[in-house]
Amino acid sequence: MFRQKKLLVVTDLDASLLDHDYSWEAAKPALAKLKSMGVPLVLNSSKTVYEMKDLAAEIGTFAPVVAENGGILAVPEGMGLLQDDNRSRTGDYVIEVNGLSRDFILSVAHELRELEVFSFSGFADWSVGQVADRTGLSLSKAQRAKQRFATEPILWEGTVSRRREFEEALIAKGIRVLKGGRFFHLMGNADKADGTAAALKLYQKAQPDVEWVVVALGDSANDLAMLEAADIAVVLPHADGPHINPKAPRVVHAPFTASKGWSTALLSILDEFC
Repeated sequence: MFRQKKLLVVTDLDASLLDHDYSWEAAKPALAKLKSMGVPLVLNSSKTVYEMKDLAAEIGTFAPVVAENGGILAVPEGMGLLQDDNRSRTGDYVIEVNGLSRDFILSVAHELRELEVFSFSGFADWSVGQVADRTGLSLSKAQRAKQRFATEPILWEGTVSRRREFEEALIAKGIRVLKGGRFFHLMGNADKADGTAAALKLYQKAQPDVEWVVVALGDSANDLAMLEAADIAVVLPHADGPHINPKAPRVVHAPFTASKGWSTALLSILDEFC
């Protein structure tokens, strides 16, 4: 039976869709084409639901968002994709939490810090102003960045060898450490690939006759699983660091960093499906 092919685009935010100053101006050409073609755009980031819902509204994308590195799937209530009155809600999003709770992660990490004198600090330790200073976010956006459910971003302040000891102690408790663009992220077993799979499953259930082609865009190590789970992986280069090399059926290396490279690479792929 013939199945219509449709694209599903899933993207990281920082240093991918967003520039260092959080601008997405250079991505507007590809964003406009996605909208004109009716291609869903799933935002997939370490950011919180509260941050991502604002960005989704600004961009004009009406699709699920994967927050906190795969720990949360949030679906606009109007889509009708998550039908369960017992699920949590934040504003007009229905929330599905995967992995460990942030409360558990903090209790383990802070106990290790106290007992073993590990040197780090994170969002839970910082005021809204301090989060703003360390991220470059406005105070209102920093407040939303602190509202987390499944992960904790930290800055490591000790040696590499002590960080490895800390990571081993966390692993023993089922907590992973992922290196992001700015922070190390303490989290459960869910990752961006799991979040992508959860979003894809919703679309497959809603449109079972469609063959979905997943295009994923990312730049850093915590995007690797997401990129390798995609049909087409788009790698955004770093201006000052090594590139990642995902193993996917098709890998595209964007010619520019951040939003300019994001738009250029994605427009080329979209042209193939017009």
